[in-house]
Amino acid sequence: MNARPAGVRWMGYLEAIAAACLWGSSGIFSVHLFRMGVPPETVALLRPVVGALVLVAVFGVLRPASLRVSRRTIVILGLGGGVTVAIFQLAYQLSTDAVGVPTTVALLYLAPALVVAAAGPLLDEWPTRTRVALVVVTLVGVWLSVAGAEHVPAAFGSAGLAWGALAGLSYATYTLFGRFASARYGATPTVVYSTVGACVVLTVILLSVEGTIALPDTVSAWALLVVFGATTIALAQFLFFDALARIEASRASLATAIEPVVAAILATLLLDQGLRSLGWIGIVLVVAGVVGVGVAGRRTAP
Repeated sequence: MNARPAGVRWMGYLEAIAAACLWGSSGIFSVHLFRMGVPPETVALLRPVVGALVLVAVFGVLRPASLRVSRRTIVILGLGGGVTVAIFQLAYQLSTDAVGVPTTVALLYLAPALVVAAAGPLLDEWPTRTRVALVVVTLVGVWLSVAGAEHVPAAFGSAGLAWGALAGLSYATYTLFGRFASARYGATPTVVYSTVGACVVLTVILLSVEGTIALPDTVSAWALLVVFGATTIALAQFLFFDALARIEASRASLATAIEPVVAAILATLLLDQGLRSLGWIGIVLVVAGVVGVGVAGRRTAP
């Protein structure tokens, strides 16, 4: 693997950390929209729709040349990225609605372990014994966080677990896809066409299952959705995909370790979904494990 200049690596870390901080606020936005009567399926669709509109408008005006890619590339990004982003958006919102913010974020952070496991055969980033041990630490922290979350609904054992695990799996998948695509096609085409593709996929799914899409009926709900999509989709996903063009997938997971910390703190301060002592111990283990995996990932076996 070719060494990247230190400045490029640091920029990638900073971008991934910034994206993770923005994502850490996602649960707060979602819960408030649910309380306004907006269904989770609608949030899952309109959030990327707003993000896609912002991305197309910004790059269409400021950097139109960056969007000019081949039809084959558009198909790869629109289908590959679109499907994974769409599944993640739907699973994340339904998990948040079922089990709350801390538990959803804890389940979501199965993703770094999956990234480390898959990065070897897919990206030639083979895990060491140390990295495998740190994955175990991360998984222990995940489940301590789940056990330590307050007000976990009884549905956690079925729907909550399923949607949360699917969110983690799809998050890992689009991290790996983002590393592959951003390094080859560029961060801008990857984030724009993946997000647009996700909007198309989600529209087809919701119309097929629900038959209609329930739109928000208040100005305040629309305003919150616009801010939600612009910050956590347009801005955060561009930062993350640009980071994946600069640093390895496992090292990007290192930087995003800040997300569960931000989410837990915000949920404790702003929602009635805080963590008990056991949950905070779990969060510490999650962060320690993922950070350790990222540090150990600097060296890869042949």
